Amino acid sequence: MLLIVCFLTLTYSSPQEQPLCGALHPVVAVTAATTEGAREALPQQPEPAPKPKPAIRPKVLFLSHSAGFMHDVVKRPAPGELSLAEREFVELAKDDFEVIATQNCADLNPEMLGKVAAVAFYTTGELPIEAANRDAFMDWMLHGGAFVGIHCATDTFYKYAPYQRMVGGVFDGHPWHQEIRVDVLDGAHPAVATLERGFLITDEIYQFRDLVRPPLRELLRVEPLSIDLSKGARKDGNYPIAWCRDYGQGRVFYTSLGHRPEVWLDARFRRHLLGGLSWTIDGTDWKPDPPAHCLLLAGNLMGQRGWHKRDGSPAAWIATDDGMLEVVPGAGDVITHAEFSDATLHIEFSVPVDASEGEARGNSGVYLMGRYEIQVHDSLGATPGTGSCAAIYGQSAPSVNASKSPLAWQSFDIEFRAPRFDSEGAKSENARLTLWHNGVLVHDDIELKAATPGGIFDKEAALGPLLLQEHGSLVRYRNIWAVTH
Repeated sequence: MLLIVCFLTLTYSSPQEQPLCGALHPVVAVTAATTEGAREALPQQPEPAPKPKPAIRPKVLFLSHSAGFMHDVVKRPAPGELSLAEREFVELAKDDFEVIATQNCADLNPEMLGKVAAVAFYTTGELPIEAANRDAFMDWMLHGGAFVGIHCATDTFYKYAPYQRMVGGVFDGHPWHQEIRVDVLDGAHPAVATLERGFLITDEIYQFRDLVRPPLRELLRVEPLSIDLSKGARKDGNYPIAWCRDYGQGRVFYTSLGHRPEVWLDARFRRHLLGGLSWTIDGTDWKPDPPAHCLLLAGNLMGQRGWHKRDGSPAAWIATDDGMLEVVPGAGDVITHAEFSDATLHIEFSVPVDASEGEARGNSGVYLMGRYEIQVHDSLGATPGTGSCAAIYGQSAPSVNASKSPLAWQSFDIEFRAPRFDSEGAKSENARLTLWHNGVLVHDDIELKAATPGGIFDKEAALGPLLLQEHGSLVRYRNIWAVTH
């Protein structure tokens, strides 16, 4: 199998003071008449063919509380009367979902979470949600919830890091309010499948800090040539508009569009929002593409150039034409010919339904540099330990259990820093690792003080291969890539 190791520099902008969203734009009184007028003024775009309404529509809680700047689209004309965004969300989703529109943060509570399939935010500021309800919401997400963030949902909960990590990015200003050209990055995802590549739209355009990469999967971004990049703060020049991600057993979709009233009336935005919402609730498994210029470790090349056994003989796992690798019990571990040092890695795996007990249940492992094992295991519902899934085996337990059910595809996203050695070959710094399991941060820049048991080397070094462990369980792997730093 061929391993192509790619070079990619990811730069993060430093935190800045958050300006008020839309503070320079005049308030527009939104009425039914102006709404209809704006709708008629839009270019006519085809709506999807109507489909039968389900017998029971899943419920969606739409919270549009403004603890900071209040956007025009969520201003209610009168008490008890819905805002433009609330009316339009109810309307665009009516064939598929029952939208419960509220501006009362107390409605986000365990009882409500037990009734809804998804929660959507169009919010600003530090929301007045009781700590117990806030934590219950995050636990609900971890165990299979669905979240949709719209526009200013990233301008929310600056003092509550778990929410920011779940959403995937933090508002860092809106340098542009103009017509832009939008790049569609993955036309297969339901949130963007109907959108024309390179379409034009006018809206308030955000930039973000603390983007949670690589678990965050970008769907839309600003075409750089359509804006004045000197107004932005990101050194990498990358300004995503929409993304999605796993969060444990849950799913997250975010779009920064939706500031202007006419955007809510645009058929493209409506399909975009509805597609993202549908995916968070019951969308099909989606395998994101690796970074630009990187290739997967193709399973169908396993026995040729990419992988070998510990003794150097050809690897003997099952390899499919679509790049999936499956453990063959008794066939031994597989090891890449290529070696690496500092790297970003992405690995997807699926554990089998297994009647075994303890650590034998759905067991395998990913060894970085052939030395440091990240445990692969069927740990659904278990208390995190040093032998559970995503543990640094025998050394460090994951901070939370983010495991999915057996047979579901899971992911490790890894930022790895190899150990350092002085001129005489003595170790001067330990290896370090940050790990997201299914999009959840479970190890945050921890030290790896020594090699873990079972690797191919006892002694640490500056370079090493990737090893996948054969432990008798029919674990499958796919979509493995590495980017060196």
